[in-house]
Amino acid sequence: MNRPPSAGVQTRPALGGDLPAVLSARDAAAQGRRRDLRAGYVRASQGVHVAAGTEIDDPDVRIAVAMTGAPETVTLGGWAAARLHERRALRIRAASRGARGRGGRDDGALLFDGAVVGGRPGDLCPVLLLGPPEIRLAPRAGQRLLRSRVAPHERTTLDGYAITDVTRTAFDLARTSPPTDAVVGLDRMRALGLASVEDLQVLVRERSRWRGADAARRALALSADGVESPQETRMRLAWLEAGLPAPLCNPDVLDEDGRFVARVDVLDPTSGLAAEYDGAVHSGAERRSADAARQERLRALGVEVLRATSVDLATAEARARWQGRARTARDRAVAQRSTARWRLAPTR
Repeated sequence: MNRPPSAGVQTRPALGGDLPAVLSARDAAAQGRRRDLRAGYVRASQGVHVAAGTEIDDPDVRIAVAMTGAPETVTLGGWAAARLHERRALRIRAASRGARGRGGRDDGALLFDGAVVGGRPGDLCPVLLLGPPEIRLAPRAGQRLLRSRVAPHERTTLDGYAITDVTRTAFDLARTSPPTDAVVGLDRMRALGLASVEDLQVLVRERSRWRGADAARRALALSADGVESPQETRMRLAWLEAGLPAPLCNPDVLDEDGRFVARVDVLDPTSGLAAEYDGAVHSGAERRSADAARQERLRALGVEVLRATSVDLATAEARARWQGRARTARDRAVAQRSTARWRLAPTR
């Protein structure tokens, strides 16, 4: 069956007419366009071609290639289904803000892009396709066929594709992804209000004998609300691996008079230790100066601030060094907790 390209894949003019960016050989033959296929397309996968000049590693193209010509019983899952749910959620959020006169900001780019979190450039997770045990589907590079039934109530249609609903998407994402990617994905789905923790807990219990169910349970236990970036997730996981208490994510810190001081990435309220991830946006001189002034205000109130960069999270050795600094910083925070003059803003 020919599936329409997802919302991120555009048609391209080819040989005087608009042709889809992704086209199966079967559909080209049925439409009498074999000549167009030979002249304007390159082979992307067995029986599937993309228009010349298309970026084959683009996540939307990868999704379209995987689903083009797929049988009706195949369902898109994992990060690819999460990407479509994410796109829809951001559209709704932007429209809602626009209707309230607050503009169309949409929390930035799509997070679910199929790249391995913290991996090397070009490290990609396969597109997950779910099919019943009896299905016959030739394996293709960059794709993973998981023989797993999808109940009718777990299946929905989005951007022209049959995909898993949000709860099943979160479950499959958590049980089939590398551990860090699984937690990053669940954090993002929770931040967008897509994944219900209660519904996912029920599904994990119901499918406890399914392949990867234990991995899904562990990822869910490590996920949290309020996380705003993948690097915050990675830093929080390093924090937990150091044996520190589970922190609050992005809480607002107030001074003793109730005035806002800062929102910090993670905070242990029992000790007053905060950790901040410094990405590329923090590299400019003006931003560094603002960060330093903000850190001084926090420390004056008794909040001990620990910073992390991509270098600190890049390798096991680097994480171990950062974790040692984190434990030392928490000792300092505990020592001054009785004289601290900060408090938390009420939960939003």
